[in-house]
Amino acid sequence: MFFELLSSAVVGGLVGYSSLAVNGMTNDGRKIARICSNAGLSVKEQGKAQTMQLLRKSKRDWGMEYAYRIPLGLSFSDFQRRVENIEDGLNGKSYVDVKSFLQAFKTLKLGPNILRDIKGLLTEKKAARKEVELSYNGLLIVKVYDTPMTDKFDYDRGMLDKLKGWEIPAGTTRTQIIKHDFEKHCHLIVAGMTDYGKSVFLKNIITTLVAKQTKNVKFFLIDLKGGLAFNRFRSLEQVQGIAKKPDEALEMLTLAQAKMEERIDYLLRNDFEDIKEAGFPDRYFVVIDEAADISDDKACQAIIKDIARRGRGAGFRLIYATQYPTNETLSPQVRQNCSARICFRLGTGVASRAVLDEEGAEKLPLIKGRAIYKTDRTTIVQTPLIENEFINETIKPNIIIRARKDDDKHDASLIKGTTQRKHSLVIEEVGIC
Repeated sequence: MFFELLSSAVVGGLVGYSSLAVNGMTNDGRKIARICSNAGLSVKEQGKAQTMQLLRKSKRDWGMEYAYRIPLGLSFSDFQRRVENIEDGLNGKSYVDVKSFLQAFKTLKLGPNILRDIKGLLTEKKAARKEVELSYNGLLIVKVYDTPMTDKFDYDRGMLDKLKGWEIPAGTTRTQIIKHDFEKHCHLIVAGMTDYGKSVFLKNIITTLVAKQTKNVKFFLIDLKGGLAFNRFRSLEQVQGIAKKPDEALEMLTLAQAKMEERIDYLLRNDFEDIKEAGFPDRYFVVIDEAADISDDKACQAIIKDIARRGRGAGFRLIYATQYPTNETLSPQVRQNCSARICFRLGTGVASRAVLDEEGAEKLPLIKGRAIYKTDRTTIVQTPLIENEFINETIKPNIIIRARKDDDKHDASLIKGTTQRKHSLVIEEVGIC
């Protein structure tokens, strides 16, 4: 009897609280408006303070969505800078995930420790920190999520079936998978502090394109961290070579530029505007990991800028990755021609602005794989975690076993001005047609 009475009291209280929340008595909508007003997001008009006005609220599967009219004189970016204030204000008090609690409550057994068990269950079922996302479509849209974004997004075989053309998975939000299409945004900047997912993302790109565009993709790989990240790709038939040092990088870039010139000359001679009109299915990807190491090499930078500027129409794609983004390591020409960026956590707002032209990457949570993906809009995503075992299994059919004598040769000597090396990168000469 005691347990039944206690159960009724607890359940009734929680259901009552839940009802209040649904009916707006614990309304986050008004609270958000107060937080923004207290944070200075108001204007004075005719001597009166004008603040944001709540127009509507909508219950969603993931939480609540609020729409506000903002005062004239304030912009979306003013509110975007206050996301942390809004989140902290909404999470000032912990609350219980009622649905989850009720399910677990039914399994409790009456006994001398029942009150302790209920207290423990309340602690266990405290709802996760609410997260906030802002957008603007003429109204300020504030999405308040009841649960945080996943901190792990596994790349599996099923992912490949969801991709078309030159798409790769950029990451997942709470509601959808975001894809990057190298035909729409041909050049990409990848940045972020070490150990937060940058190299894993590069391996995602290479593996995906090898699997989906086996006959059409070619890679020039430059890994200035010693070659370890790209080493498993060294024997792929799609890989023209791997450079591990700045002087090797120059050779590789020179070869890529020579091939690009061949392609451009062909297009000009035959009156084609670009490779799509000419009907070329193949694409060449120049992937540079830790590009900051050659940021002061004028010869390398000149070629990188040239590929960024002229490569699109010739079928060349630049992927420029660095963990030290500054205005010096990321030239204006590269930034201007890279319409897509994916940025993992960075140490400062200055570094974030160098990549994204705005702050934000320094505020990302300390979660591996969490990044900001930016094209014409900015989206926070959890990037795919692609395991090395999966990579090896996927690329295995494309590995070429080269004779030992061929491993010490490369074709960089075909390029004017280069010097034959005894131990260097492996490069295969491949025709453009």
